[in-house]
Amino acid sequence: MSERLKRANWVQNIIHNPKILSTVNEKTFEGIARLVELMSTKYEWDRGLIVEITPS
Repeated sequence: MSERLKRANWVQNIIHNPKILSTVNEKTFEGIARLVELMSTKYEWDRGLIVEITPS
């Protein structure tokens, strides 16, 4: 979740290239990230921008 919404540098990176690498416990995973922008419209929740990561 990005509290700075689309102003965050890492969110700008995802907008330009959704392919990501994530490391957890010294294991690296590849994935695709996407912005979930309907949260405020559908659920009236707007405290941050949700980013979904799907393993590839």
